[in-house]
Amino acid sequence: MVVEGFVYVVADRPGPMADARAGERVRIPSWDPPWIVVDHRLDRVLAGRWPGRLFRVRSVPPGSDEERDALARAARNLAADASYTRAFAVDVLEELRPGVLYGPHGDAVVEVLEHARLLTEPAAHALAAARPPAADDAYSRAWQRWLRGQADGAAYEDHDHSGVLAIPGAGPGGSPIGFGLVALWTCVVDSARRCAGSAAFTVETEDDEEDEVLLDPWRTAGAALLDAALALGAPDLVDAVDAALLTAAWRAVDRP
Repeated sequence: MVVEGFVYVVADRPGPMADARAGERVRIPSWDPPWIVVDHRLDRVLAGRWPGRLFRVRSVPPGSDEERDALARAARNLAADASYTRAFAVDVLEELRPGVLYGPHGDAVVEVLEHARLLTEPAAHALAAARPPAADDAYSRAWQRWLRGQADGAAYEDHDHSGVLAIPGAGPGGSPIGFGLVALWTCVVDSARRCAGSAAFTVETEDDEEDEVLLDPWRTAGAALLDAALALGAPDLVDAVDAALLTAAWRAVDRP
């Protein structure tokens, strides 16, 4: 069966689509994994890392009985309602702006992602110092407004959503801007590790499990960038007062 869909290629995880271009046919060198994963819908694309490239593709039907059998084996453990298809070859129809993965205002989210990806320690200090204390409540209110509009959001409405990155199953992509918040926090963590190494983290133990926790200024700077991404990426969820709170740090600091 021929399937049209989307492939997101993460820059730091090269695979068969790493050098893809529109108009080309990309084929994996064998029938063994890693396969090309074609997501059927934009809101199912796992764009939790940044930067990346987004392609619209069409799968290529098998050219022999042997390839058809191999493709059937690759799909054997997929559920009937799986939101993606495994392919050995695809025709690249076009390259899309990756911002579309993060909603109608995704290009604004991409600007924040880029800042997070290139975040320096002085910039982290500046963001942390400029973040208003009331931003946590404004961030939580935006989440609550989004949840009220989701078919499965009612179960989560009464929780504190400050710092939340995603609520799987609550709505498309698990957040008001899809996987944008997850990708942003990952960028902040990577920047902290690049700039400060282990000094940017501490380890906390809960229920005999150890978790690596980001320290300030990175933690508060990351929260400030989450604020901005949410407010700029989902402006319909914030009133004027909350929009000002959530973008205060973003607008107060110098950016390239």
